[in-house]
Amino acid sequence: MAAYANKLITIEPISGDATARIREVIKKAGDGSVIRFSAECYHFWPEKADEAYYFISNNQHGLKRIAFPLIRKKNITIDGGGARFIFHGEVVPIVVDRSENITLCNFSVDWERPFFSQGEVEEVDAGSVIVKLDPEVYPYRVENRRLIFEGEGWESPLTEGVFAFDTKTRAPKYRSGDSMGLGFPECIDVQSLGNGCIRLCEEFPELPENGDIIVFRHYRRLTPGVFMIESRELRFESITLHQAGGMGFIAQFCENVELRQCIVKPSKGRIFSVCADASHFVNCRGLIQLKDCFFENQLDDPLNVHGLNLRVEEVLDARSVIVERVHYEQHGVGIGCVGDVVQFSHNQTLLSYEGNVIASLESINARFARVRFDRDLPKSLFPGHVIENMSWTPNLHVRGCTVRGNRARGLLISTPGEVRIERNRISAGGSGIKISGDANFWFESGGVRDVLIRDNDFGECCYGSPSWGHSVIDIDPEILEPEKNEACFHQNIRIEDNRFATSGKGILFARSVEGLRFTGNTIEPTGFYPERSVTHAVTLEACQSVEIAENLGLEALQESVQASKMMSAHL
Repeated sequence: MAAYANKLITIEPISGDATARIREVIKKAGDGSVIRFSAECYHFWPEKADEAYYFISNNQHGLKRIAFPLIRKKNITIDGGGARFIFHGEVVPIVVDRSENITLCNFSVDWERPFFSQGEVEEVDAGSVIVKLDPEVYPYRVENRRLIFEGEGWESPLTEGVFAFDTKTRAPKYRSGDSMGLGFPECIDVQSLGNGCIRLCEEFPELPENGDIIVFRHYRRLTPGVFMIESRELRFESITLHQAGGMGFIAQFCENVELRQCIVKPSKGRIFSVCADASHFVNCRGLIQLKDCFFENQLDDPLNVHGLNLRVEEVLDARSVIVERVHYEQHGVGIGCVGDVVQFSHNQTLLSYEGNVIASLESINARFARVRFDRDLPKSLFPGHVIENMSWTPNLHVRGCTVRGNRARGLLISTPGEVRIERNRISAGGSGIKISGDANFWFESGGVRDVLIRDNDFGECCYGSPSWGHSVIDIDPEILEPEKNEACFHQNIRIEDNRFATSGKGILFARSVEGLRFTGNTIEPTGFYPERSVTHAVTLEACQSVEIAENLGLEALQESVQASKMMSAHL
C-alpha cells in the first residue's frame, strides 16, 4: 500500500458511512502527513471499522471497533477544519496506540443515539416518580417491570441507576446524589404508563421536583471518546466531545499529553455529556497539561490523574512475586517495563518502605503477572502489600480551565510529580479538588510531593451526595488510623490566594499531610444552598508542619479549625 508522505490530504464531504474511507487514508498516511477535513458533517458506523482488543483502565475491556485507528504512527496531524463527526452504535472514535507526535484539532464528536437517556419529572410522591421520555429520541421498552433502552445495534437495562438534575442550575439536584439517595441499585422497578411516561416505583430518600430532569445511566464504559496507549507527544486542541460511551479522553502509559481549549459539554437538548470522566490519565509520565479547557455535565469527574497499586498475591522467591490487578476495571492494564523503578508500600498505612527495579515481567492472565526484580526483596514484604511503578508518574499543569455541573468531584490528583493548579474556575457536586490514594478498593496510587493550588475561583461545591465530598478541597488518603503512622502519606501542599464562594462551611479537609499551607485565601459564603452538617472551615487529621494564615472572609477563621492528632502547626 503506497503511503502519503509529507503531504496534505484533503477529505471532501462524504455521504453515508465515512468509516472505510477514513480508515484507508489513515493507514496510508506517512510521516509528516496532515489530514484535513472540510467543515461538514461526517457519519461513522462500526461495521467497517478497524477492531482490536484493548484493556482500558477505569473503563471496560473488550473488542473495540475504531473509526480513527492511529496505530504505530509518527508526526501525523488530523485537522477537522470545524467538522462534526457523528457516530452510530458501539464504536470508539479515536485510538492513539504506540504512536508519537500526534496532533488532533478542530472537530466535534457526538452520537446520533447517545448511550444515556433523559426525561422530565411530571409527578412525584413518596413511593414513586413519574418521568416522561421522548421515545423517538431515547427509544425504550418495559419488560417484566424492567426498563430496557434501545440503541443502534445495542440495548441495555439500567446499569448504575438514575440521576436528578435541576433545570435552573443545570447541575445535579441538591443532595440527590446517586439514584436520589438509593446509591446504585441492581434494578429499579418500573411501570409503563403509555404516551412516553413511566413510573419509577421506588421510595427515593431524596425526591426531585416537577420539571427536574432524570438521567438514566444504562450503558457501561465500553466506548470512550479518545483512547491513548503507549504513545508520546500528543496534542489535542479545540476538540468538543458531546458524548461518549465511557470516558472522554483516557490515556495510559503515555508521555507528554496536552489538552488545549478542549470542551466536554452536552449537545443541544441534553443535560448530560460524556458517560464518565471528561479526562483520565493512568500511569503516564512527562507533563500532562490542560489549558483553557471547559468540562461540563459529564457523569463523573472532570479530571483524574493517578497510578496503579498492584497487590502482592504471592512471594515466590527472594526476587520474584506474583502481583494482582485487583479492581476489575484495571484487569489487563500494563504494569510497566523492564528497568522501571518501583516502590513497596503497606496497604493499610500506604507508606512506602523500599524500592527496587523490574528485571523481568511475565503476564499470566488479565489479573495476575509474575515480576522479577534486580535485587532481593525486602524482608518486610508480605502478601497484601502493594507495588507502585515510580517510573510512570507525571507532572500536571491545569491552567485557565472551567469545570461545572458534573456528577461527583472536580480535579482528582494522585501523582508525586510537580502539580500546578492555577487560574481555574471550579464547581462540582462534590469536592472541587480531591487528593486521595488507596490500596484496598480502587488501588489508585500516587502520594503527592509538590502541589500548588493558587489563584483559582471555587464556586458551589459539595451540594450533591455526601459521598462525593464534605469540603471544597479534600485531602483524604484512605488510611484507617493515620495518627499511628510515623510519617505522613502526602507532602508539600500549598493552597494560596484562592477565592471560595460556596454555601457550605467546609473549605479544607486534610489527613496525613506534612507541609500544608493555607494562606491568603478569601472565603465568601453564598447562602445559595441550605447549610450542611460540616461545622468547621478547616479540618485537620494527623498532619505535620501546617500553616494557616492571612485568610479573609470567615470571621475568626482560626477558630473554625478542627485539628486532631496534630504533630506541629501554626494556626
